[in-house]
This record gives sequence, structure tokens and C-alpha cells, in this order.
Amino acid sequence: MKRIALVTSSKARKEKPTVAKEFYQGSYNRWVNQIIKYIAKRNMEDNSYFLSFDGERIIAFNEIVEHYPVRKKKLTANEKRSFALKILDFLLRFKEKPFVELHTGKDITDYLCKLLDDYGFSYKIYAESVSLGNKPSVYEDLIEKEEQKLRAKEIKRGRLRLVHSLEYQTPAQAEIAIKQYEANPSIYEPEVVASFEELKAYRKKHYNRSKDMRKALNEFEDALNLHIDGEELQEFIQETETLQGLYKEDPRYEYFNKKFNKELSKYEYYKIKQGYVVSAEYRIHTIMHRLSILLMKKNVTRSKTTKGSISNKSKFSTKKSFNVKKPRKSVKNVNGNKGRKDRENTKNNRVKTLERVS
Repeated sequence: MKRIALVTSSKARKEKPTVAKEFYQGSYNRWVNQIIKYIAKRNMEDNSYFLSFDGERIIAFNEIVEHYPVRKKKLTANEKRSFALKILDFLLRFKEKPFVELHTGKDITDYLCKLLDDYGFSYKIYAESVSLGNKPSVYEDLIEKEEQKLRAKEIKRGRLRLVHSLEYQTPAQAEIAIKQYEANPSIYEPEVVASFEELKAYRKKHYNRSKDMRKALNEFEDALNLHIDGEELQEFIQETETLQGLYKEDPRYEYFNKKFNKELSKYEYYKIKQGYVVSAEYRIHTIMHRLSILLMKKNVTRSKTTKGSISNKSKFSTKKSFNVKKPRKSVKNVNGNKGRKDRENTKNNRVKTLERVS
């Protein structure tokens, strides 16, 4: 759905004819200044319009506006209603009903929103029920959120570009990937950073080892060219692809080793250096493959949920639990809590009392 923004005009006005988005900017109205910044941040300038009660004008952001005086009279209800109807007519001219952003005060919204509801428009009032002095801070927050969204999109695009640069996993491609990474290394997770540091180290090793290999190759070729029978050694070497292949059980090796001892030593040295280069290339390939996996994951540093640890009491307690039995009913003592001696004394006292009475 297309979105359009309707913005209140400002008392801050330029003296000369100026583009509307600059015409209404000034120190008199920080609110409108922030609205303009917010709309520019989202690239909505082509779909945004200022609303001016002066002549009931709906002014495009990039339209040239000539200076006109600030209205001193208070707006009447009829003027507000009339302008709301004109705005509605403007909105109804779109082929499809757009979503309407209202960056205006109550002079517009109180009358326009009722019409938008009646005609089925979707809309949103920005900084609604916020005092005029606090409206700029609302838009500052909106601008900050928009910048965060843009940064998130840029990070995502950067990650995708970086993944693409790791496609062939060669030293040359590693150089391109490192440059892209170094453009903004702070956006990547610790695992990615560590892998890139390792990649940079091996890229440097590969460069130095390649340089040593080329030097060894040049020395071998120079020595081979200086020998009269150099072509003979060259034919023997071409039959083997690896350094280890020279040492297979071949009776010719002893012959060539005696005749071309110096040249063969230089060749062996070159092949050793070549092995170091191949080893670095293999390591670069492994690191780049790992980086591709890390970058393609949505949440590399997703926090793992850990189960709550069992308390020491429940974990190490060795106490046995017993079923609590119901207490037995106590048998009542008919004579109360008195013992045998007390009962005998009581009986004797009764006898003595009867004797006195008699």
C-alpha cells in the first residue's frame, strides 16, 4: 500500500521563493524541522505534502513556494471543515487508497479523521496527545529508530556481499573479502572477527610463501639454463608431479643426482616452497568455508538456554523420607492426671471428713 505524509505548515518561512521542504524550516518551529528530517530519512519526500490554510493549499515537498504572511486571525470551525473536505477530495484522486500519515495538529485531525473513517482510509496520527514542546523529541526517537533499521539493512546487505565474496575461496578472493570486512568490522560477531583475523594471517603467509616460491623457481630455472644438458633434466622432472615422486625406485635418479646435483637441489628446494604455498591455500580455503557458514547463520551468537542447576540439598542429600503415621488416640484417664498415691490420699481425706461429720 502506498503511503503519503500530510505535514503541518510552519510559521518559519523564507523571504524568497524556495522549495517547500526548505521554505518551512527555521528556528521558529523545531517540530516541523524534525518532521522534515524524519520524512527525508525514509525517502518519502516525493509522497509528502504540506497543508496550509492560506488558500487551502496542499503543497508538495519539492514545490516552489513564494513568501506569504503568517495568519493572525484564529481559524473558524467552518474553515477547518472546508479544508478537511478539500484534503479528502485530494486523497480520493489516487487510484488506490493510500495509507495516510498525519503529521499535523488538531486543527486538521479533528475534522479530517472523521472523514477518513467514513471513506475507509487507513491512517496514523504521529505524536498524538503530545504537547507541542515535546513533539520534537518524539520525532527524534522516530529518526533514531529509522537509523537503526537502515543500519540493520546495511549490515544484512554487507553480510550478503561478504558471503558472495567468499564464493570461490581462493587467496585472491580472500583479499577482496578482507577489504569488505575491514570496511566495517564492528558489525560482526566474535566468531566472524576471529576467523577473519586468522584469514588475514594466512593471507599474509601465503603472500610471503608465494614470493619465496617464485624466487626458488627463478633460481632453479637460471641454473637449469646454464647447464649444457639442462633439457635432459627437465624431461626427467616433467615425468614426476610431486617432490616425493623423484625418490621412487628409479635407477635414473642416481644418475641425474650425480650429473645435476646442484640443479636438482634447487628444484627440490623449489618444490618444498611450493608445498608451503599449497598448504597455506588449503588453510585459506578451510577458513573461508567456515566464514561462509558463520555469515549465513541468522544468529551466530545465539545464547543457549541452560537448565537450572540442582540445589546442593536436593543433589547431595542422603536423608530418607518416611511416611508420617497418624498419631494414636490417647486413652483418657478417668481419674484425671493423678497418680496412685494421690488417689489414696484423696480417699483417706474423704474418710476423715465423714468421721468428723458423724
